[in-house]
Amino acid sequence: MYGKTAVEWEQLVDATVHLLEERARAGAVVTYTEVNRALVVRTGQRPFDFSQPDDRAAVGRLLGEAVERTLDEVGAMISAITLYQGGNDPGPGFYALAAEKGLLTPKASPAQRLNFWTGQVNRVYAHYRFL
Repeated sequence: MYGKTAVEWEQLVDATVHLLEERARAGAVVTYTEVNRALVVRTGQRPFDFSQPDDRAAVGRLLGEAVERTLDEVGAMISAITLYQGGNDPGPGFYALAAEKGLLTPKASPAQRLNFWTGQVNRVYAHYRFL
């Protein structure tokens, strides 16, 4: 998977979930760059190179797998708290996954996307507030 062994990939997914849970408990957001740095520290693996399409896709896949692991328990997409560096939303992959999961209409308007995203962020924070 993206040049990683099954064991390495599993470590990355686990580290991603734990990072997002920590940030959610703190009521904070995290950027893709911060996720990348944290994964290096937590797993000892090389950083992803965001100038490379495969590495960008790998981080998106990690966030998607974090959602898969936590969606039933949390009741929201934990990756909602992950933003582009200098950006103010989670990016197109988040919305595509939401549509794939049937949580958002595939052709949602910008207003619908914003409404959905803020609702997801609020649900994630509410779930982790007292954990």
